[in-house]
Amino acid sequence: MSRFTVLEAERLAEMFRAKTGINLSEPIGAKTLLRKLKITTMYRPLSENSYGISCKSKSGRMFMMVNSNSTRGRQHFTIAHELYHLFYDESPVPHMCRETISEVERNANLFASALLLPREGLLSMLSPKEVSNRDIDLSTILKMEQLFEVSRINLLVRLKECNLISKAQFEEIKSIPVKKSAMEYGYDLSLYNPGNEGVVISDFGEKARILFERGKISEGHYLELLNLISDYHEEN
Repeated sequence: MSRFTVLEAERLAEMFRAKTGINLSEPIGAKTLLRKLKITTMYRPLSENSYGISCKSKSGRMFMMVNSNSTRGRQHFTIAHELYHLFYDESPVPHMCRETISEVERNANLFASALLLPREGLLSMLSPKEVSNRDIDLSTILKMEQLFEVSRINLLVRLKECNLISKAQFEEIKSIPVKKSAMEYGYDLSLYNPGNEGVVISDFGEKARILFERGKISEGHYLELLNLISDYHEEN
């Protein structure tokens, strides 16, 4: 696939939203979407420069691992980035998201940005004055990043892509301490901290129950499978 323009990434993101029943302006609930798409997902600590891993089996089963050492806002972006690789990458091989930017990674980043921060949703939160002046109040920036659950830098990059802020304001807001500003405006800080370590999103337990009810596995085997899930959560 050739290098995306911003508008091409937006069109692809709009198609994905339509496919998954999400309108063109609402925030995306990452965990709800992963469950809906039946993507087995684990949040585990990874190395500092690794944000996530994704792969797809020959049968079509999809797997994702998200770095629980990343902030929750960064985790949300990683999930959207990996969705691009799982659904649109022309060479779907086991993939690890790192800081290195290749053509494919750039496309995945543009898709993730457009998917999480739809232009229509951003515009709905701006006043006519903010749009015409390309100068957005810090209070609006905070509302946006909290509503769409993304990091400050991901939001600023997207606003710049949409030509909604000037380069000067991009640099100005980028220099403002994120947690300090959020705290001063009374926002919860969990978005800006790591989290979710040990969380597993999977239909493993449901499938085990179906197999038991259909007589495909014994009660002992079913209980053994449930214990495996329980043990994993206790260990993590």
